[in-house]
Amino acid sequence: MRLDRRHLLITTLSLVLAPSALAQGTSMLDRVRKAGTLRVGTTGDYFPYSFRDVKTGGFKGYEIAVAERLSADLGVKLQLVQATWPTLVAGLMARKYDIAATGVTVTPERAKAVAFSKAYLRPAFIPLILKKDTERFKSWDDLDQPAVTISVQQGTAPETMAKKVFTKARILSVADPVIDFTEVLAGRAQAAFTDNLYFMTKIGLEYPQLTMLTQGARPGTDTENAIMTPQGDPVWLDWLNGWVDARAADGFFDRLFKTWFEGTGPTP
Repeated sequence: MRLDRRHLLITTLSLVLAPSALAQGTSMLDRVRKAGTLRVGTTGDYFPYSFRDVKTGGFKGYEIAVAERLSADLGVKLQLVQATWPTLVAGLMARKYDIAATGVTVTPERAKAVAFSKAYLRPAFIPLILKKDTERFKSWDDLDQPAVTISVQQGTAPETMAKKVFTKARILSVADPVIDFTEVLAGRAQAAFTDNLYFMTKIGLEYPQLTMLTQGARPGTDTENAIMTPQGDPVWLDWLNGWVDARAADGFFDRLFKTWFEGTGPTP
């Protein structure tokens, strides 16, 4: 049988990393393969990264496709485990799942407790405001005022970043079932802070009265998404990093981006 580029990459990856994995029987790589199942924590509330299919009740999305491909390349079954943003790190450390994949942003705060693979997606965090307020709020500096309330989702990276970049405005953290941008629609906040891809594929399409405020963006608001996994397992982390490199090389992530993000934004 002729091997295509995908098979060559995976074969090479396995040959390079397998000896190290076998040398450390406690590695996650070894445990997952022996168990025959990869447990992936995901929230199911973050379109298009991870969301619930209304017809089946199962999970769908960009990160679900990542998890499916990862488990297939490992040669194991995929088990999706319901997780929440406020307890995402705690659930991983408690070994409720082997990795988390749900649009997880790499942050210094999370990196103190967990490890991350190489990044494979790079959104940016931006404020959302009502279109009718565009004359009032022309830049991020206009938002960063004591009389302004900015809503964020509790337990998320936008919450952490908003507290750093908006030092004068009031930060309102909301928890499910309340959603950050609905506080803007209800008039309880003047802005929400979330990622641009989420707006372009979901919020902006369903709520045309909202818009992104891009002028005056602060440095450091470009982000990286990656697989989150427990610390202290270099064999497993090396394998994950090699997998990300291999999937980037064969165009998997480019194709996935086109499927879930490209050309889906609202009309300006």
